[in-house]
Order: sequence, then structure tokens, then C-alpha cells
Amino acid sequence: MASSLDVQKIEDALRQRLDARMDSVRALVRSRQELDDAKAILKAAEDEDVRRWNAALTAGWTPEELRAAGLAEPEKKVRVRKRAARRQEPEQAPSPDAVAVGQRA
Repeated sequence: MASSLDVQKIEDALRQRLDARMDSVRALVRSRQELDDAKAILKAAEDEDVRRWNAALTAGWTPEELRAAGLAEPEKKVRVRKRAARRQEPEQAPSPDAVAVGQRA
């Protein structure tokens, strides 16, 4: 006797598995968006801190005076240089001696 397959039951089981997988991706996307938002807020706060440090210097304070008051200088941004493209050396033509040796053989 052949077993009958319940198509609806199979589809429901697969849909539940797919929904669970999609829920994990939705949570990951929300997490990544929150992380990107936090990075943007941090960058804006760091930029504002540098502006205010420079304003204090413009107002006549020296870096030494500000450090003595407990205010550390803003961290310097590390600038990353792009690596220069690697130059390819042109292929060298065989020397005349190498050609002459090959012809004698």
C-alpha cells in the first residue's frame, strides 16, 4: 500500500523552518543598523570634541594648560594610505648569447 503525502503538512513544516531562518536574519539586520547608527553618533561626537578643542586653543588656551586641567587632546585619526599599484616589469628579451646557444643544439 502506497503512503499518501500530505502536501499541506509538508509545506507548513518547511514554512516554519523558513520563518525561523528569516527571523534570525531580521534580527541580524536590526542589530547591524543599530551598530551603524551608534558609529555615526560616535563619529559626530568625536568631530564635535575636536571642534571644541580647537575653539579652546583659538580662545588662547595652550594644549599644556588643557592637559594640566585634565583634558586630554582628542585622539588623532589614523590616516590610511592606499597601497601603490604594483608595477609590472616588462618581460626581458632573451639575451643574444642565449639565442645563439639554443641554435647550436
